[in-house]
Amino acid sequence: MDISLNDDDVQTLRGLLYDYLPELKFEAARTDGGELRHLLIKRQTLCERLLERLRAAPSQVGVETW
Repeated sequence: MDISLNDDDVQTLRGLLYDYLPELKFEAARTDGGELRHLLIKRQTLCERLLERLRAAPSQVGVETW
């Protein structure tokens, strides 16, 4: 999948993920097993991967292949 983001979009997405991740981790930690916990952990992992990619190329503009 290709996504094109300008600098402002990158900063906004990075901020959203950064703000959302602690809440998601807390929710996953207090959820008792099952399907919901699995879904929350999957979302957490995705957020962490996306943040890492956004940190690795903070000023890249254009198409990014994921």
